[in-house]
Amino acid sequence: MINFLSKQKKINHLLIKIYKMSAGANFFVVSCAILIFSIINLSIGPVINKAISNAGNANCKIYVDQYDDGRETMTDEQKKNLELTIRECRNRKAMSNMEYTSFIFNVFISFVCVLLGLYGLQKETIPKTGYIGMGCGVIGLILTLVYVIYNGVVYTNYYNSSSIYKVDGDGAFAEYDEKNNRYECFYYKKDDKKAIIAKYCDLIKSQYNYNYDLSKSFSNSEKSKCKSYPYLCVENEYIEYRDNTCKYLYYSQEFDTYANYDLSARFLTVLLLSIIILLCYCGLIFSGFMLSKEQS
Repeated sequence: MINFLSKQKKINHLLIKIYKMSAGANFFVVSCAILIFSIINLSIGPVINKAISNAGNANCKIYVDQYDDGRETMTDEQKKNLELTIRECRNRKAMSNMEYTSFIFNVFISFVCVLLGLYGLQKETIPKTGYIGMGCGVIGLILTLVYVIYNGVVYTNYYNSSSIYKVDGDGAFAEYDEKNNRYECFYYKKDDKKAIIAKYCDLIKSQYNYNYDLSKSFSNSEKSKCKSYPYLCVENEYIEYRDNTCKYLYYSQEFDTYANYDLSARFLTVLLLSIIILLCYCGLIFSGFMLSKEQS
């Protein structure tokens, strides 16, 4: 009976030791993951790497003052346009500032947590490591979440150049409607005059980058005689064209590089990696909680 109790005690002690090693190992692994993804984000972030202009110092208040001063004399359309300008300025500014803040903070806290986790695996865990991990995890989670939100807003709603119009993969932007005997614009939106402009999220597509086949296709008779201008779709969902034999209306945009793809891919990559970092922070908080229970 005594031997049995002794063996059971040794087994329990071994299980506790394995459990502690598992919690410490998890803490170390998620810290390493956050550090790696944060360094990648630093190397490709669109604002930090100047792929887009840094709007962190933008003066959004000047638009607010213009709105307040002209509130009584402006038309409803002018008010709406200025409100959109104010919102865009604030969103771009917030994203720019949060990119610097969240990326740098993620590298710093993950590096600290990696050192704490590595030391804990080699020697005894430093007191309060679990609480430090939980605190850093909560702060990092909040900062990264805010950045993800603003990145998503800017990526899907704004653009880098007003001269890049939305077209489909063949360069078309309108289709002939037999019922109305006119051409229906693909990207017209009644309440959004900028809907016809390609946003950051669109620029990853082949029609907004160097595309030899698309450029060459405009040399044939069908597309060459059916060219028009997308800006006609700003105010009208249906537009006229001199030749109703065209099934589609096309717009040729020549691009010599893959710069638009690079810009859009940067946005998308840091967005996806930041979402993964959010999940890693959840793991850091949990592993920090388990370590704190062990140390209490």
